[in-house]
Amino acid sequence: MMTKRNLLVLAVVVGGCNSTSTSKLSPGSDAATVSGGGHGSGGVAGAGGTSGSGGTSSSGGGPDLVVGSGGGPGTGGRAIGSGGVSSGGAGSGGEAGDARLDFPPDATGDVGADTGAYTKPVAVPDGGTCPYTGHVSYTLTKSANPTTDEQNAYNLITAAMDQAISYYNCYTNITKADNVVYDSTVATADGNSNGTIRFGSDTSYMILRVAMHEISHTVGIGTASKWRSFVAIPDGGSSGPWTGANGIAQRQALLPDVWQQQGQEVLTADTQHFWPYGLNIASDYKSEADLLGHCAMVMAIRKDLGL
Repeated sequence: MMTKRNLLVLAVVVGGCNSTSTSKLSPGSDAATVSGGGHGSGGVAGAGGTSGSGGTSSSGGGPDLVVGSGGGPGTGGRAIGSGGVSSGGAGSGGEAGDARLDFPPDATGDVGADTGAYTKPVAVPDGGTCPYTGHVSYTLTKSANPTTDEQNAYNLITAAMDQAISYYNCYTNITKADNVVYDSTVATADGNSNGTIRFGSDTSYMILRVAMHEISHTVGIGTASKWRSFVAIPDGGSSGPWTGANGIAQRQALLPDVWQQQGQEVLTADTQHFWPYGLNIASDYKSEADLLGHCAMVMAIRKDLGL
């Protein structure tokens, strides 16, 4: 859906990034670039996660905290732009946990404050203007003499991050400078409020949805010090309703939507993630509406967190 508009966004936004990569992709090239296919083929268990046979965002254990023992099939690495859906097949396992908890908690004021009224996000018409002006940027750290595998990873990561920040800078007013690295020892991908995003050796995670998900961790989603105080997790449970007024109001503003029909009308969270619109697993990205909803929910939740 981001055709002419995507050219506008990338030209204005991506051009201002601090990425060490000089590669800038056209809107329709993402599908061809992300040829690795489906998401979640490994099904690596998230640290501390509970077993879940479904591995979907609607399961009691919450997304990303399930064992990949047969989770819902991946969507095939769907990418926006005129290229359509990427060529890979469906993933066979649940997604692994990806938010690092071994870093210090979110520091007050490490990201820009959000302002603005609740809005039901709509796609920017071709040739139109973005509803917000965000300032999310990234620097991709590279080896001086990259191997073939490293260079391939850099290309995929650059494509994913360029498009991810184009959405964040068009549909949010968040300011954040992230440092992105390729670390082959990482099983999947992770993000932290110190601004670090790590992509591991599994190239199926080097896609737009995952990049947006990890950016959300760097701006406080699941990593802010106040996060747990807004989640009403019952004794013995692993997830519960989000209690922040801003998040609740924005969730209602997005109705009616496809998630309502799947029993996800209430904004829900666990110790690291929220849903719907958290882009936690492959099936969370069905259309561009999910990307726009993600941006709207991240802004609202950050208001609850005082960010």
